[in-house]
Amino acid sequence: MAESKRKTFYITTAIDYVNSSPHLGHAYEKICTDVIVRWQRLLGKDAFFLTGTDENAQKNEQAARKAGVPVKEFVDKNSTKFEELCQRLNLSHDDFIRTTQERHVKVSKAIFQKLLDKGDIYEGFYEGYYCVGCEAFITEKDLVDGKCPEHDTRPEWLKEESYFFRISKYTDFILKLLQNKNFVITEYRRIEMLTSVQ
Repeated sequence: MAESKRKTFYITTAIDYVNSSPHLGHAYEKICTDVIVRWQRLLGKDAFFLTGTDENAQKNEQAARKAGVPVKEFVDKNSTKFEELCQRLNLSHDDFIRTTQERHVKVSKAIFQKLLDKGDIYEGFYEGYYCVGCEAFITEKDLVDGKCPEHDTRPEWLKEESYFFRISKYTDFILKLLQNKNFVITEYRRIEMLTSVQ
């Protein structure tokens, strides 16, 4: 008798920065994700729901310094608050990952090394306006009166040595995937991805 293959479904929340305690926005995102995954399970899918915290961020280090607490102690305390939020909301998540956990560090290193060995990663420099609150570089056209519109702060000009993914090796493959209008559900995002790859 042939074995029936169950459909799978994977969903994740953002992995939250732990520079402060969780707020209503964190709860909202997690509840919405939980609703989606529970629905997928009711449809008979083998669904996996991941959530967690990002503890390797400049904003976490700055918040710890401002609080006068060692960074490790600070992120451990706040990460626990996010885990407690998941319990209080009775989320049906399958895993809670912390980016400082050894299992995360080990897998991240292995993936990086594999990509490096294949020639998919190269060293270079990146420079531009950097907003610590966003943990991202911002283009000049996105600034409002010279400030990040989300945080109302002036980003700093930053030049740093970085590792880059050699996406040019995979352009044809990615473009072929993105031609399928069902591959990315939101048409706006599909077009945005097409534009960034071409």
